[in-house]
Amino acid sequence: MHRLKVVKVAAIAACLAMVLAACGGDGGGETPPAGGGAQGQGVKGGTLRMISNADVDYLDTADAYSTVGFSLERLYSRQLYSFDSTKTGNELNVPVPDLADGAAQISSDNTTFTFKIRKGVKWAPPGTGEVTAEDFVRGVKRMYDKTTPSGGQSYSNLIQGAEEFGAGKAKEISGLVASGDTLTITLKKPAADFLSILSMPFFSPVPKEAEKYKVGADYSKHVIGSGPYTLKEYVPTKSMEFIRNTNWDPATDPLRKAWVERITVREGLEPDAIQQTIETGDADLSWDTQPPNARLNQLATDPTLKQQFADPVTGCARYFTLGMNPAGGPISNLKVRQAVNYAVDKVALQRARGGPYAGDIASTVLPPTLLGYQKFDLYPSADFKGDVAKAKQLLTEAGYPNGLTLNYVGGNAGAGARVNTAAQASLARVGITLKQKLFSGFALYTDSLGLPAKAKEHQMGNAGWCPDYPGDGARSFIVPLLDSRSIIPAGNSNYGLYDNADVNTKIDQALAEPDQAKRATLWGEIDKQIMEDAPWAPYLYDKTQFFWSKRVKNWIWTAWSNEADYAAMWLNPNTP
Repeated sequence: MHRLKVVKVAAIAACLAMVLAACGGDGGGETPPAGGGAQGQGVKGGTLRMISNADVDYLDTADAYSTVGFSLERLYSRQLYSFDSTKTGNELNVPVPDLADGAAQISSDNTTFTFKIRKGVKWAPPGTGEVTAEDFVRGVKRMYDKTTPSGGQSYSNLIQGAEEFGAGKAKEISGLVASGDTLTITLKKPAADFLSILSMPFFSPVPKEAEKYKVGADYSKHVIGSGPYTLKEYVPTKSMEFIRNTNWDPATDPLRKAWVERITVREGLEPDAIQQTIETGDADLSWDTQPPNARLNQLATDPTLKQQFADPVTGCARYFTLGMNPAGGPISNLKVRQAVNYAVDKVALQRARGGPYAGDIASTVLPPTLLGYQKFDLYPSADFKGDVAKAKQLLTEAGYPNGLTLNYVGGNAGAGARVNTAAQASLARVGITLKQKLFSGFALYTDSLGLPAKAKEHQMGNAGWCPDYPGDGARSFIVPLLDSRSIIPAGNSNYGLYDNADVNTKIDQALAEPDQAKRATLWGEIDKQIMEDAPWAPYLYDKTQFFWSKRVKNWIWTAWSNEADYAAMWLNPNTP
């Protein structure tokens, strides 16, 4: 599941961020809780102790594409523009200069962006010297690694010459020019939201010392920090430790206070054990595990515990991806996919994830917090519990009067495991049997859903997605997930291999439309056309529950990562 938003700076004042309000359509939204809030004066020192059920996808900035990855990268990577978690309201979601020394110079047609690089920002050892314009060029080039291509290519391909470089037709990316302390980026076509796109960690600088490591899993074990922290050790599926970047100068970093001295991560704990460990004070927070359903009401209402609990509306969507490619078997039949949409009991799925605390019933691709959302339901049922008769009728028309078996992939723990059970029960009512293959954490994506070659393995899969940026962020939903031109051999996010040329054409129209209201209309039309094709069975507009230890202060949730800002927290007491 991925996260943030890209908003063009000029449009932000008119379009609220993904969690703060909706833009266009019938969107709603609410201000998310800020958790611990600004609780007095910050305290330096201490070790922030994280625990988790599963591992992160990557720490390499070229490949990390998850809420967990983006939130961890806040500790050790920096971007030209980023977000300021001390802000409130709309300003919280306006990208501001980070490694850029002052505002970007932008051409009137939104195709050329020129940045001065902030001086005095030094790489952590074993990196040497200061961050340079050339380091940004290196970072983008790494996104086109042949073995581990970046899921962020749908954004980097906006840059002139990037696709030619990725295809091996050019040795350089013509639209990236580093000259001294100046970086100039030229786009193929206008992108008024490009500053927010650049806030994603894909576009982080990478030092020359990284070139001796392979992109992806290898560099993930050796990432070199430009932020306040750097990686000391990473043992995949076991642990990781971040320590202070001794070369970090707070005077050069306007966005990260970096109160704690060290961050440790212990992985592989079961969800119940995670909650217990945090409540006893033996750990501070989890990045991937929500409190048990049975505890949510207590945590939300107890006068003491509710100070350690948050339940923000994330703008994320949870859905079943349904394969479109003929090589995927019977799920490629439109009527089978429509039958699945009618069959699912969305109330049972909501209950599996924690009931109303987990989110609201979904029926569209776009969540209500994004520009273009329109409320509609093409597959309605009484009380959202599924229309068994209609689903059976469609299966009969598709040639499966006695039902069928579909290969299904999902998570093997926590709420994901409960969703698998609920889905199985829903579909069994209409004669669909799910042959399940389950994965731990992000392996669901890296080892199955993200690999088109395994389309038959994931005829149906439980997936989730967060906007890469809030508000005017429909691009970050539709393009990577449902534009067939974004399909890549590995790290793919169009899990069902959805391919509709008419939709692709309309996507181009929406991206090129300068008028926000007209753009919203186009995104709404695209949403409805996609749901007619039924490559998804959406079931929840997501909320996520967070619980942290009593000593964690200044817990601030941010729409940019759909996680807390770890670089803003402090500990009191700060021992151990």
